[in-house]
Amino acid sequence: MRACTCPCAAATRGCRAVGTDKDSGADPRMHSNEGFYCEVTGFEGFEPEILRLRNANREHPETLEYLRWRYQVLPDAPQTRVFWLLTPDGQRVGMGSAVFRPYWIDRTRTQIAVLGDISLDVPWRGRGLGLQLMRFMTSWLDQHFPGRAAFVIPTEAAQRSLTAAGWVTLGGLVPHVYLLDTTRYVRALVRSGWLAAHIARPVRAIARLLARRHVPRGGVLRVTEVLEESLLEFAAAPPTIAGAMHDIGPDTLRWRYAQHPHTRFSFATFSRAGQVRGLLVFAEDTLDQSYSIYDFAALSAADLRAMLALCILRGLATPECTALRIQLGERHPDAACFRGVGFIARHADTVFQVHSNDGTAERLVWHVTPGDKDT
Repeated sequence: MRACTCPCAAATRGCRAVGTDKDSGADPRMHSNEGFYCEVTGFEGFEPEILRLRNANREHPETLEYLRWRYQVLPDAPQTRVFWLLTPDGQRVGMGSAVFRPYWIDRTRTQIAVLGDISLDVPWRGRGLGLQLMRFMTSWLDQHFPGRAAFVIPTEAAQRSLTAAGWVTLGGLVPHVYLLDTTRYVRALVRSGWLAAHIARPVRAIARLLARRHVPRGGVLRVTEVLEESLLEFAAAPPTIAGAMHDIGPDTLRWRYAQHPHTRFSFATFSRAGQVRGLLVFAEDTLDQSYSIYDFAALSAADLRAMLALCILRGLATPECTALRIQLGERHPDAACFRGVGFIARHADTVFQVHSNDGTAERLVWHVTPGDKDT
């Protein structure tokens, strides 16, 4: 197993390095004044420790099957790296990972580090050890992947440490919701199920009329449970707009959605006059009978509005479906299209952060969706 580090002076105050990396000649460990130290490894061979640390610090435990999916290396990507915080006697008490995923940065495809599984065991919190680990991770990425962007959707605790380590918060993830069934909201006001249903019925009819205004003649939405060849061909085309966005090409679609170990995704293809002009990936949330949109792409804003309108009409024709949902970065260029067809923006409930040692990542407009998070 290969191990390597970055210069200790840039990563953790008062640390020293020992050992050697077989690939790069960098040192594999950094020791702090307290004796805690950090090291970096690959994924293979460390699965039990990764799973233990992750599950010990998450509300919902995961499986080894999920972990292997999460850390899968896509074609042309650098190997996954796992960063560890160890006690003086060698116990692994903290971790974070960098999985490299394809992104389009101003229309150029590149691999960037997406951080995840940041964890620190409870007894060691509040001592600055999380910051030590984040500085180590950041310095390692700066040394081994200079000039490349890195991205993370952090927990609140990780956000504080990453900010102190030089990461920049570019904005929040804003939930957008389209209410397909207003019955329960009306019922909270009128306290009568029959009256609420009576009031909600014409609201649903008006929603259909408004949605149809955005659907062009010949516009068709085809929904399948598998990735069809026509959708994959459309997804293979590079984006035509600037900014930073994760790749949704065939390899990513297969890994991220078709091969997901837990969630069953559906794939919608929007066509007009026989030409594929948009795609949309969504999954059903059985807890609140809603559908969550994870990814989308369209040739134009009009095509996106038409695709969303057809999705709304499909939802309105499904009695058990109550809402459509998606999270979008605050500066996402397509947020106006969602609002234009009736999605309501709510307060941001989480943030995303970026880093690059040359400042490139901080200057970009990031097109963030739920597809940016490996969940």
